[in-house]
Amino acid sequence: MTSPQPATDPAGSPAPKPRLTQSQVKRASQSSRAMVLSVLATLAIALVVVLLNPPNAVQERESTVDVATTAEQASATAGFTAVAPVAPEDWTANYARWNGAGTDQVEVWEAGYLTAEEEFVGFKQTAQSNPTWLSQQMENAPATGTRSVDGTQWDLHEPADGDRHLVTEIGGTTVLVSGSGDLKDLDTLASAIQQAIQNAEKG
Repeated sequence: MTSPQPATDPAGSPAPKPRLTQSQVKRASQSSRAMVLSVLATLAIALVVVLLNPPNAVQERESTVDVATTAEQASATAGFTAVAPVAPEDWTANYARWNGAGTDQVEVWEAGYLTAEEEFVGFKQTAQSNPTWLSQQMENAPATGTRSVDGTQWDLHEPADGDRHLVTEIGGTTVLVSGSGDLKDLDTLASAIQQAIQNAEKG
């Protein structure tokens, strides 16, 4: 069986390949150019949107939590002066609340802050502390020693992993300071609490 032979013209020469006319070439070129321009225009629009809306990786934190005002309101219910420490300016208060007695029968005033390094540090204050409640708040973190803050002794509790805690009796209340950062952050808050309680006692 013989293979099919390529088409030939009557003279026996191969058939000529089709050729585009000048107008066809021009139209094809214009279509390609229009597509390229369209893609470039889309990219330009996307770039403008990104430039007008840059990612705000670092945003200034503006706290709407007023610890002093909330502490004043809590004091009317607490039966003790709810402490309102003056925290460093680069700390941000992120909560302040009075917790009525639950099943544990312990009423608690508490507030928490974010430090400049984005670490948490906060405190709980109560006149109804007991060993079981205190151990629960510290998640059974073992006592590892004591720490002196402006002459006041605080018991230090440090777990293998998690927040560290300082606890002491001051102003007729138990105060527990907890934090995820350096011990210096706990010292700073403990010092501010002591100062606020001393100022309140002076009246």
